Amino acid sequence: MLESFQIINFRLFQHLTVTKLSRVNLIVGQNNSGKSTFLEAVELYASNASSTVLLDLLDSRQETWVSEAKSHYQNFIAHPVRHLFFGHKLPKIEADKISLGELASHTKLQIGIAAYQNINDPDGNLKKIIILPEKIDNIISNIEWYLLAEKGEANRRIFRLDSELREVRQFNSIYQIQPSELEYTWQIVSTENMPNRKLAALWDLTSLTDLESEVIFALRLIDDRVSGIAFVEDISRGSASDRRIPLVKIKGIDDPLPLKSMGDGMTRLFHILVALVNAKNGILLIDEFENGLHWTLQPKVWDIVFQLADKLNVQVFATTHSRDCIKGFDHAWNNYPTLGAFFRLDAKNQGIKATEYTSETLRDAIDMDVEVR
Repeated sequence: MLESFQIINFRLFQHLTVTKLSRVNLIVGQNNSGKSTFLEAVELYASNASSTVLLDLLDSRQETWVSEAKSHYQNFIAHPVRHLFFGHKLPKIEADKISLGELASHTKLQIGIAAYQNINDPDGNLKKIIILPEKIDNIISNIEWYLLAEKGEANRRIFRLDSELREVRQFNSIYQIQPSELEYTWQIVSTENMPNRKLAALWDLTSLTDLESEVIFALRLIDDRVSGIAFVEDISRGSASDRRIPLVKIKGIDDPLPLKSMGDGMTRLFHILVALVNAKNGILLIDEFENGLHWTLQPKVWDIVFQLADKLNVQVFATTHSRDCIKGFDHAWNNYPTLGAFFRLDAKNQGIKATEYTSETLRDAIDMDVEVR
């Protein structure tokens, strides 16, 4: 479990430090203060800079866009990956790397730019040799530019910066990063929830296990008649890859009902719960926790999240804009005083800073109606 986290040169964070994290962490702040970016940084760290995650982060913000007027980037300096670096600008070799990891760790994950040259060794085999920054100006041929991940003494070329993104994706589909190379396993629930395809796959891993009953029990917070969930093929969707949809069995109603017909709250809660039970021994990221959840339910939902996160050894990071969500979190935190952490991100003249709260200071702020969002 991450006990602290430091982010350097990632997106709008030039230097951010959060000194105390816990089992369940809630992040607040105004728009463009970096709440979602913090979740992205944790995901990137958990994935050990997987190229799939890197490209998904760019796609999620439409930073890989092309048009007839701008059909492709002209050189590696304009590569879309520049958007992941502070200031939307690729750094120089060995300079201004992205750095992610625990505050006291001497082996943080670093992501930067590296230049390589292809040479033949004495046996005639082609080898890639990294070029030191001070020698780059003296070498004018056979230079290849890479995005490089480093951790301790190990380094890994993520992808070439003169490669088309579709080529990178195709290559990565064949040569996936191995589970043993991941820092953590993780699940994500975005503001729009998960695609049906992924939700169905995760439910397949959950149904017929002891965790299925945990999910069904929690759904009864919204409707106490819920007795079961199943996924079925919706053939009206043609060949769509996500045509499996969830149905809910309701006591007293003969036919199962589509989950979405039960309202946004039931749908949101199901996504959070399925992701949580499938993040065992790993990390769960939830962007805008409160989406679709009525304020009266939020203390009970937070209570279940605290319980399951502790039971399943999951570290939860969630964001919110909602004062009701904060109150619900505070209520659960007081029931589990050793399991929570809360901090607010603020954009100031010197950059984004984190203000960390104890359970007592958060409760005082709520009682005194101090703005903490």
